[in-house]
Amino acid sequence: MRANILLPIAILAASPAIAADPAARLSAYNDGVVAIMKQKLPLAARIDRFEPLVRSYYDMPAIAALVIGPVWAKTSAADRTAAIDALTHHSAVSLARNFASYGGERFTVDPNVVTRGASRIVRVTISSGKDRNVLLYRMNQSDGDWRIVDVVAGGVSQLAVQRADLASTVASGGAAGLAKRLAQIDAKAK
Repeated sequence: MRANILLPIAILAASPAIAADPAARLSAYNDGVVAIMKQKLPLAARIDRFEPLVRSYYDMPAIAALVIGPVWAKTSAADRTAAIDALTHHSAVSLARNFASYGGERFTVDPNVVTRGASRIVRVTISSGKDRNVLLYRMNQSDGDWRIVDVVAGGVSQLAVQRADLASTVASGGAAGLAKRLAQIDAKAK
């Protein structure tokens, strides 16, 4: 009888729905960010560390489709891959520049996740001394995990900023133009 009671508990523990809690997933992401910050690495090494974190925690295909807009539907597979790779690297460069070293920052994830359609909004407060910055992460299910699609800081959507900044590049060169432009921008950052 006891074995019959434990079996449903074991099934629930292995369930992807339970393992894929967006707040817990974001806590793991923040732990990864802090671990990189604590290493006090030069920019190029931080970029190398952040890129796998971006690939694991961000929904880069969805972000690429949203940044590129309607042209995405007509974009070749090779150009889609190039755009996703370029945006992934660009995101890693941005993170490496914003999170250079650890100075005691605390990342506090609010467990009260807000549901907006298929998305989940997770609030993270970054505290450093008396300074507090609140980030809102929009997360969607992708490949069985909750993945970041947008970050809102100071009421400004980073996805909207990226789309606006790259709109003329996409209009003139499509996804391939975007990949080329981001490579140029990122080369200057190093």
